[in-house]
Amino acid sequence: MSNSETQWKDLSPLIPYVQNPSVLKNVRWAENLGSTNDVLKAHPDAPHGTIVAADAQNAGKGRLGRSFFSPKDSGLYLSVLYRPAESRALSSFVTMGACVAALEAVAKACGVTPAIKWVNDLMIGPKKIAGILTESRADPNPERQFIVVGIGLNLFIPERGFPDEIADLAGSITGVTAKAYGERGGDPADLRARLLAAMIDGLTALGRARRPEPYAEIYRSHSNLVGRKVILTGAGEPLPGTVIGFDRFGHLKLQDEGGSLRIITSGELTLRVQEPLR
Repeated sequence: MSNSETQWKDLSPLIPYVQNPSVLKNVRWAENLGSTNDVLKAHPDAPHGTIVAADAQNAGKGRLGRSFFSPKDSGLYLSVLYRPAESRALSSFVTMGACVAALEAVAKACGVTPAIKWVNDLMIGPKKIAGILTESRADPNPERQFIVVGIGLNLFIPERGFPDEIADLAGSITGVTAKAYGERGGDPADLRARLLAAMIDGLTALGRARRPEPYAEIYRSHSNLVGRKVILTGAGEPLPGTVIGFDRFGHLKLQDEGGSLRIITSGELTLRVQEPLR
């Protein structure tokens, strides 16, 4: 992948932490990009498993057309391109798998294990510390089809704090600013490199996955929703019910108020928990 206007970072800080340094040939890392998803979508011929990462984004994207706050010195933002032709089953569980890959990367690199809020958020306590956006391109030629999965992780608290509209909802993995982390003896750049290396390992493994069950087991065990009353909105009348679990693809199993079991795929739905998450 080449882009004459982008200054790609040196990947050598990743070598001590990544399991197989040879995968770095398909990794690009920048100080700042518009949107890592958009960069990959602009390179539809990139190899299966190509990863683009940035320390900041000017035009980060979230679900349902929302923006994703991606300031400098705060997070890690990356996207991976997968080709369904390389792994036919992957498209059916790729978002669930990416959630698990991100959870395990945060646990490995940062020493804290988030919870998963269906369908695409990682949480520490009641605060969201990561979100996932999956986009795809259909094409009559299977070789031209691709899936791009974008993951935004709030590693540190922004120096100026989170914007008012998300201040009550957003959190960070470390719970401190990058400056405070450094003052306490940590190395923010090294932590970001370790987290990116762990994400590369997890997303590379996901690109080789042939079945969802190993990911589904981890996804279920780290869900913060099982047994909780929720309301789903975005498709007609609001649908209240109780989460009773997930199927092998990460689809929500919801018992509605009439006692019927419903299997819910994500679509354009939004989930609201009827009681505070702790």
